[in-house]
Amino acid sequence: MKTAALTLCAALVAVSTLSAQAQQAPPATPPTAPPAAAAKTAPTVAGNWNMSLDAGQGPMDIAATMKLDGKKLTGMLSSQMGDVPLEGEFADGKATFYISFDGGGGAMSITFTGTMKDADHMTGTMSGPMGDVPWVAVRSKG
Repeated sequence: MKTAALTLCAALVAVSTLSAQAQQAPPATPPTAPPAAAAKTAPTVAGNWNMSLDAGQGPMDIAATMKLDGKKLTGMLSSQMGDVPLEGEFADGKATFYISFDGGGGAMSITFTGTMKDADHMTGTMSGPMGDVPWVAVRSKG
């Protein structure tokens, strides 16, 4: 009986020693890293937009078609007053573009600056002879 008790004690000591060593030993293979998060692409200004602004003569709706080649922004603004080409730049979620047209008494230039709020929304300011006018734009679906 004494031999059985000693054998049992020796087995328990061996098991607890092995268990302690297993807890301290580094894993045989390093844990796999979680998959890298998908790179978040910045929203692009390219596409069709519905812009709204009010320059003091009532709300005006403008359709904008914008194309992007690197940072170069081109396109067309269309309103009840006609179509006007635009050109400018888009970088880091910010657009700056210009239009020029005959304002009835000579050439007129207007600058638009805007910031992408998300993939489908922009806000900005139109600056020209009438001062600064805020605008908002929503990406056209379709």
